[in-house]
Amino acid sequence: MNLIFVLGTAGSGKSSFTAKFTRYLEFNREDVMAVNLDPGSMILPYSANVDVREYIKVEELMEEYGLGPNGGLMLAHDMMAGIVEDLSNDIEDFTPDICIVDTPGQMELFAFREIGAQIAQSLTDAEKGVIYIFDGIQCRDPLNYVMNMFLASAINTKFFMPQYHLISKIDALEPHEVEEIVSWSEDQYALEEAIDARLTGMNRSMSQDMLE
Repeated sequence: MNLIFVLGTAGSGKSSFTAKFTRYLEFNREDVMAVNLDPGSMILPYSANVDVREYIKVEELMEEYGLGPNGGLMLAHDMMAGIVEDLSNDIEDFTPDICIVDTPGQMELFAFREIGAQIAQSLTDAEKGVIYIFDGIQCRDPLNYVMNMFLASAINTKFFMPQYHLISKIDALEPHEVEEIVSWSEDQYALEEAIDARLTGMNRSMSQDMLE
């Protein structure tokens, strides 16, 4: 079994990608399943075969402990450590070849807290990888692109898993904009030129520093 974690900034299209990629694989007769690891999600664009909300509901935690939305989400993610074995068993009951794991909308709760890496490492004994989604609309700006590269690198350091990069929302971009974003990933000089031409002041300096 191959287990793929889908990560990216809030609103980048993680759940939409999970839905469409799962349907694509099903259409091509792959044995695939979808897992939701976001206890705070309200509506999903796919039918989750395994859903953390069956064990933990943010709304119930907020009511029980008198927490706000952020506090409820943080507690829910901390509690996920106690149900990793249950989630693993649920996944293994399906015995899929491919398991797509949709991670929390607020990426920092999963990607940059210790509990997230522990969950990722402990969730079944499958071969694992990460798809990091670059929000195409946001990444037209070289500053946002560099920031996403920095986040993707930090996740790679934290998770120690093979990582693939994907640009979302390309249907909302002009073809030349997609080509430019791709060129930045292949040619650092092209990215440096864009930074020099389109950024000023502190934004330019910070972007240049992050590239070094």
